[in-house]
Amino acid sequence: MTETRTKTAKSPIIFIPGIMGSRLYDQTGSLVWVEYSLKLTKLGEMMGMQNTLTVKNNEIDQVILPENQREYGALGPFEYPYKKIVDLLCDVFPENGVYFYSYDFRQTIADSADLLHNQIQNIQNITGEAKVDLIAHSLGGLIVSAYLEGYGNENIEKAIILATPYEGSPDTINTALTGEMTYIPGSVLDTVTKITRDVRTSFPSAAELIPTDAYTGLHPPYLYTENIPFSDDMRERENIFSEGEPYYTPAGITREAGVNVYNPIPGNQYEMILKKIFGEEQTLRRENNSRIITDLERSYFAVGINRQTIRSLMFSDDPLNPEITHIIYDHAGDGSVPEESATMYGYLETLGKDQKGNSRLLKIDTEHGGITNHGKVLDWIVAILSDVPTDHIQSDPTIEDNTVMVKIAGHQEILSKLHKLVTSMKNQKNTQ
Repeated sequence: MTETRTKTAKSPIIFIPGIMGSRLYDQTGSLVWVEYSLKLTKLGEMMGMQNTLTVKNNEIDQVILPENQREYGALGPFEYPYKKIVDLLCDVFPENGVYFYSYDFRQTIADSADLLHNQIQNIQNITGEAKVDLIAHSLGGLIVSAYLEGYGNENIEKAIILATPYEGSPDTINTALTGEMTYIPGSVLDTVTKITRDVRTSFPSAAELIPTDAYTGLHPPYLYTENIPFSDDMRERENIFSEGEPYYTPAGITREAGVNVYNPIPGNQYEMILKKIFGEEQTLRRENNSRIITDLERSYFAVGINRQTIRSLMFSDDPLNPEITHIIYDHAGDGSVPEESATMYGYLETLGKDQKGNSRLLKIDTEHGGITNHGKVLDWIVAILSDVPTDHIQSDPTIEDNTVMVKIAGHQEILSKLHKLVTSMKNQKNTQ
């Protein structure tokens, strides 16, 4: 990594993790998220919205702490996913001070933005500095935008945003229904599945991460129906999407032999599906003021690219009991956030360079959680905070052939593979 140490200002640095990236404690001070020893029923009960959960260490300068006492956020299966970036910031910028903003990620983005405002004020009072630098990952970037919308940018020197879903992500809906989550760093999937579907969908923050109207206007969700096949043989050949099938058929066009049909979901029916998933009382974030952050002259953005990412979803034709039947993937995003969402539909590419000639957008071939540990990204962050050129740090090339694929979702994929195996065995038997 680039050994850059020069820093002309001493703005305190605040790191803001993504969803499920903060450690949460109960009223007795016992760790709840993420505590791997908790039994399934206990964790699901404790994470419910009826329970008040708290955080620690928000106004403690991590620089002055030994590594075994620093705040690194929620523990992944083998390590703290934010440890590398926190330790780097402490090593390179000891005179600035480094702070970790833990927050109850279940709550609304607006609630977390208000608490961020309180922390910024407290840190300003402690340090005597007029402005702070923010580094935010994923949901943390939306919290920064909400903070700027509510409180302005007078207290912010620089904001560095990593892999934020400005236009939402279909992955959020997939997680809510199935428990399959790629959104959290460290892939603590085994723990997420301990939280029941009812609890997962009760988080106000989850409803605020669904794709916006602008996104679904470009990549609509679909209804999947099965027409009656002309024969049993045709059902075996045509009625199941093959694994990794190219998604060439335009929406609304009947597939071969009229067996599989998928059409865009009408807006009112999609709204009904979302309300059924997340609850009638939840506020669905269908539009946003994401571009407000670009008004901050010293705002910078890193996005992950070239990874298989959910572009859209197909639902069963039952709005009262919505289930995902198929998933449409491309290879443009970071595995969780579509590139179009992370770049505000390419708007970030129009920002150009800052006054020092540094590009404000960096595209990196990495996955969503890995972006905070990527060597090139860390070099870029250090250079920006140090007010030195970043010309030597270039974006990675984008994959040219980005074929969109359809895959069967969840347990249906398993059933499909079993069906194909049985069919293959039958065919082999018939040829003997």
